[in-house]
Amino acid sequence: MDRRIWPAGNHGVATLLQGWTGVECPLGPPASWPQRLRDGLDLVLPSPAPMVLLWGEQALMFYNDGYAAIAGARHPTILGMSAFEGWPEVADYNREVVKRVFAGETLSYRDLPFVLYRNGQPEEVWLNVDYSPLFDEQGRTVAVLAVLHETTERVQTEELLRRRERELAQVQKIGRVGGLEVDLRSGFRNRRSPEYLAIHGLPADAAHETHESWVARLHPEDREWVERHFREAVAGTETDYHAEYRIVRPSDGQVRWISATAQIERDAQGRPQRLIGAHRDITERREAEADQRLLMQELAHRVKNTMAMIQAIASQTLRSADSLESANAAFTARLGALARAHDLLVAGPRADADITDIVRSIVGIQGDASRFEIAGPALVLGPRAALALTLILHELTTNAVKYGALSNERGRVLVNWRIDEIEGLRQFRLRWQETGGPPVTAPSRAGFGSRLIARSFPGARDGTASAYLPGGLVFTLDAPFEALAGGADEGG
Repeated sequence: MDRRIWPAGNHGVATLLQGWTGVECPLGPPASWPQRLRDGLDLVLPSPAPMVLLWGEQALMFYNDGYAAIAGARHPTILGMSAFEGWPEVADYNREVVKRVFAGETLSYRDLPFVLYRNGQPEEVWLNVDYSPLFDEQGRTVAVLAVLHETTERVQTEELLRRRERELAQVQKIGRVGGLEVDLRSGFRNRRSPEYLAIHGLPADAAHETHESWVARLHPEDREWVERHFREAVAGTETDYHAEYRIVRPSDGQVRWISATAQIERDAQGRPQRLIGAHRDITERREAEADQRLLMQELAHRVKNTMAMIQAIASQTLRSADSLESANAAFTARLGALARAHDLLVAGPRADADITDIVRSIVGIQGDASRFEIAGPALVLGPRAALALTLILHELTTNAVKYGALSNERGRVLVNWRIDEIEGLRQFRLRWQETGGPPVTAPSRAGFGSRLIARSFPGARDGTASAYLPGGLVFTLDAPFEALAGGADEGG
């Protein structure tokens, strides 16, 4: 080799070394450097891999263009300088490496983190580094050869991906969304997220369940159309997929509603490659929608029944009234009672009302509550029975105020009810008894109250009657117990 042009090469570090005069490093001009160092650099300088020779226990740095790129703005100042001075922020690390390699060790690190000031500011850097000794002719270690590969970009990308996956997992957990991936190229291979497994009631080892396992988990009534819809979507040309269906969770046997939304990735020829999707448990929404439909049906039925009752009230009131003024007053009062019954019906979670609330609402408005004695077990009435009983009690209270026990200052009213069993069937019995009022006599014809009872209360028995005793009116109402709760579906 022509020593006048050593080292060979016409670019980068080789060109710099060709111009050195000897003042640039403690070893003097390159022509006088130890032959083992020159031989080592003949191997290092042309290598595309980043490499550096740390010569002697001073660790003088001689490196190639690949390492110069890693050194950043510190190149070329650190060329020929001790590594302890050139990289002061990692001086202790480099001393430990030189000590161990000169003692005969070889070292290998992967994704080793550093904070380096290679461009004037701190940078997080990750490196793969392999250290090995360079021997002289007598087998003594004279230098450390380091082969480096910067992995900063890969490590940061992987950490970003892991962070996004953690964030996505958190979003999935908060939003109860389960992710899935299906390889459509061969056999529908699946990958399920932990959130997906939780929604479907699956164990952790089911993350790669088969397509057939998913099909088996579908509700029997939905299985055929869901499977057909999925295969048609994959075989088609669209990229969007959506379905709502029921599953049976294997963990607890619960039936749950699932909303499945996905994107189907296709190649340039339109062939399906991959499906990326999300599953949400929408059971609460579907149940709320079912409740809403039921409520609307019940509301329509109640409105229909209420209108029929208003029509009957109007007809009977006008038929029995002495004048338009009395008809107006009676009709208004009866509509008010009907309105109060509706208030009770809509106050609870269902369109039902407690019988005690019904009784107290009537006597508290139309009479002195202290003159009533109320007793009976807790009972819940359906809409039709509640409305009818409200109107019946309204009529009884109105008559008691006008003509009966509540028309003076001494009279009292006892209202009680019970459930009896007659011939193996449960029977509802209500009794209204007036005492202390003026003498009463039976009317010459059936009034509104009698006709109301006969026509409105569900299942009212023939035994329902009014007795006009010397001590006051006694009214009894008999009806099958089953008619109390089921009245919403009876009548027109």
